[in-house]
Amino acid sequence: MTHFETLKKGAHLMGAELSDDVILTLVRYLELLQKWNKAYNLTAIRDPEQMINLHLFDSLATLPFIEGNDVIDVGTGPGLPGMVLAICLPEKNFTLLDSNGKKTRFLTQVKMELGITNVTVLNERVEKHALQGHYDHVISRAFASLTDMINWTLPLPNEKGNFLAMKGVYPESEIQQLPEGVEIQDIFPLKVTNVEAERHLVRMVRKGNK
Repeated sequence: MTHFETLKKGAHLMGAELSDDVILTLVRYLELLQKWNKAYNLTAIRDPEQMINLHLFDSLATLPFIEGNDVIDVGTGPGLPGMVLAICLPEKNFTLLDSNGKKTRFLTQVKMELGITNVTVLNERVEKHALQGHYDHVISRAFASLTDMINWTLPLPNEKGNFLAMKGVYPESEIQQLPEGVEIQDIFPLKVTNVEAERHLVRMVRKGNK
């Protein structure tokens, strides 16, 4: 099965009906990730099939939760989930932030080569980010704990905005240690094609934001 066929079938199984153009762009992104990974070590996963399962499908699982127009992916790495979501949702605006220059250079190249116009790539630390109170969604799969994510990104959502944390197993102990200023809105189990391990999305809001 080609990467195109794998992506089309896997996305369909997850309820994501993507156009052929979108899937082709995701394949090209995958090819660039493989190419750059050889020189820049952007991800420990080398096998393209595993990249599809553990990176692309994992990112696609968050698609139903992107309801607003302005999204920031903090600690995006090589664009996960932010670049994948941006390719699928060209009508929305994505900011991909990472302090690692190799990763942001890769993302800038992806933008240029694939003609992606709805992405802003920022090589900076999150605490230096100027657009506080701006975003509908602050998403990340990079942080070690929910507390770390909130402590670093608390000023970023707008009044109606939320935090979307991608996690593996249900993060019971992390939930108990959440900072005072936020509360859990929902925790969703995610079904990821070809991935047996548990996946969850934790949706949080600042207290008083509903």
